[in-house]
Amino acid sequence: MSFFEKYSDTVQRNNSFVCVGLDPDPAKLPEHLKGKSDPTLAFLREIIDATRDIACAYKPNFAFFGAQGIAGWEALQGAIQAIPNGMPIILDFKAGDIGNTAEQYAYMAYCQLGVDAVTVNPLMGTDAIGPFFAYQNGCAFLLCLTSNPGSADILRLNTDQGVLYEVLAHKAVEWSQTGPCGLVVGATHPNDLKTIRAIATDLPILLPGVGVQGGQTNAIVQNGLNKKGSGILINSSRSILYASSGTDFAEAARQSAEDLRQVLNSARGGKR
Repeated sequence: MSFFEKYSDTVQRNNSFVCVGLDPDPAKLPEHLKGKSDPTLAFLREIIDATRDIACAYKPNFAFFGAQGIAGWEALQGAIQAIPNGMPIILDFKAGDIGNTAEQYAYMAYCQLGVDAVTVNPLMGTDAIGPFFAYQNGCAFLLCLTSNPGSADILRLNTDQGVLYEVLAHKAVEWSQTGPCGLVVGATHPNDLKTIRAIATDLPILLPGVGVQGGQTNAIVQNGLNKKGSGILINSSRSILYASSGTDFAEAARQSAEDLRQVLNSARGGKR
């Protein structure tokens, strides 16, 4: 199945736009897990099991695994294997490099890890993102306007074709005729999201920044939905993963994910 097929099926089955971010920080793991042989994987397996009927996708953040060395790579592989078949997995590593290096990034993501989508920095242009488009069952989510305050330093620069993030949105629409792609737009920018959706009417949009970063859920749902009433993945990481540091961490994560699902569904007028 392609990323788009998995996304569509899971959104319908779980009635959800909640993307659960997997950002395992060893310092934040519950104390009772730290004595296990692989505490990161033990933690993530319980998180996944607790949210599998609530999430529309999972987004492992490569940096949090890579920082743990070989053990982190093994935990990443184990977490991916723990995610139910048919649920889309987005590897968040914001790859951006020249063509032959990009080919290796794409191979690692799609062939070695077996994920369904990746985040990619498009600022190096066509030859840097082309290798990701070679995987027609995947989806390259291109950074457009990220949630961090410093994104304004670059992505809000004015050009003779408009604000840079608008230029990137137009380019993504153009590139989508070659290979499957979407956009990454911070949930902290609801008004800009409306502008971006007007440009990229059909592309899926990954929206990090809900929860700890303060994204406005009602506005991002209303401004982000496509004409079919779908096309968004609203990511929450820390607010779900670390809802509790005790033995009830999985139950607390489930409740946090469910609370977000209800808020998002209320904003779109769906079932609660």
